[in-house]
Amino acid sequence: MRAVRCLLLGLLGAASCAAAYEPDVFATADEVSSRAVYDLGGSGLPCHTAAPRGELSLEDAIERILCHDPRTRLAWANAKASAAQVGIDRAAFLPRLQGRLEGSHGYSDLDSRDMPQQSGHSRSHATGLELSWVLFDFGRRSAALHNAQQLLLAATASQDAVLQNTFALAAQAYYDALCAQRSLVASSQVAELAAQNLKAADAKYQAGAAALSDRLQAQTALSQARLKQVRDEGSLRQAVGLIALRMGLPPDTPLHLSSELDAQPDTGFVKAIDQLLAEARSSHPALHAAQARLKAADASLQESRAAGRPSLTLSANLGRRYTEQPWVFNGDIRERERSIGLQLNIPLFEGFERTYQIRNALARREASEAELAEVEQQISLEAWSNYQLLGVETRSLVRTRELVEQSRQTLEVVQGRYRSGVGSMIEMLNALTAYSSAQEQHIQALGAWQVLRLRLAASLGRLGFWTLR
Repeated sequence: MRAVRCLLLGLLGAASCAAAYEPDVFATADEVSSRAVYDLGGSGLPCHTAAPRGELSLEDAIERILCHDPRTRLAWANAKASAAQVGIDRAAFLPRLQGRLEGSHGYSDLDSRDMPQQSGHSRSHATGLELSWVLFDFGRRSAALHNAQQLLLAATASQDAVLQNTFALAAQAYYDALCAQRSLVASSQVAELAAQNLKAADAKYQAGAAALSDRLQAQTALSQARLKQVRDEGSLRQAVGLIALRMGLPPDTPLHLSSELDAQPDTGFVKAIDQLLAEARSSHPALHAAQARLKAADASLQESRAAGRPSLTLSANLGRRYTEQPWVFNGDIRERERSIGLQLNIPLFEGFERTYQIRNALARREASEAELAEVEQQISLEAWSNYQLLGVETRSLVRTRELVEQSRQTLEVVQGRYRSGVGSMIEMLNALTAYSSAQEQHIQALGAWQVLRLRLAASLGRLGFWTLR
């Protein structure tokens, strides 16, 4: 079909079809990002397909996940489709020019009272150009174009929202792996401390200064610590495998995380809750998308109403036909056709179709209004919830850090008391359990704080790589 169309255009003196792609005459592609990942402050480099060399940073992991996430590519494709629709509706303002090539071969048998019977073959061919241009349609094309432009804005904003959501999920996956890595380090330390306790209890038992129950309790505590260590190793492998899969790599790809869970980037964007809610309502991409869809619904309603009104079309025709009839005397016929005119189309009755199209557009506009109200409420709820949870986890960080330090000091004192023969094994095991629990709570608080900080930025529509630094 492409070759036939290029041949026709070439015969009619139109532009060449040598290009292997469709030209973007209206430059609608400029209104969409040239790649799926954009406007988040990243490096802007092409997507990586090979396994990372060396350590994997948080920024690199997020970029790789964004590049390979199907939802980001889907949102990107939807935005490009919306941009193409804008071009379609802009093209409606231009005239339509069609070329016509005809050829026929036939056989005729002429039997007349006044003439002897004649028969023979005939051939004919014709060429022509047909012009059609809608001059006036009471704003139907303008409404359709406005509808497409608003849907493009909605698709672009939705793409931004999908990117931010995927960004937050990618960061959460990385922080989950950091938590698992930190938990493995902590469980290894606890296992080492439990092994030291068993060694001390065994030495005292061999010297006759402690009962067998002390040694057995210390051995049980060591087994529990090693069991926790095994589970933490499995959690780390699972978390790292999920990151590899989301980056488009095999799950068993060895990844070495370079970031530290202790780092606390700047939270200067956290302000008074009233100000945060106002910023969220004005800058969140999901809200922009809902507002654009409401405006598109208004334009669609105008288009439905304008479709039932008259339209004025300019039409012109230029053609020629040659018919060869060798069996007829002077049978060759040459025809030329030239015409130009105006056509007024007035819809009179369409079986009440237009009425129900308008009712449909009104209902869709009402649905868009409800959607906008729902998005506004959801943004406020998420911002308020994340703001409160971040405040709780910020205070929890301080308390859990104090708890870890206090439990560590207590464990050191109890271990010294036990080695000197004053303390008991139960006291030392309780201190070890308290230290292990304090470390686990602190790690959970660190991970939750990092994730909630990004969730708050996402609920404000301000998530980007800058929030990681």
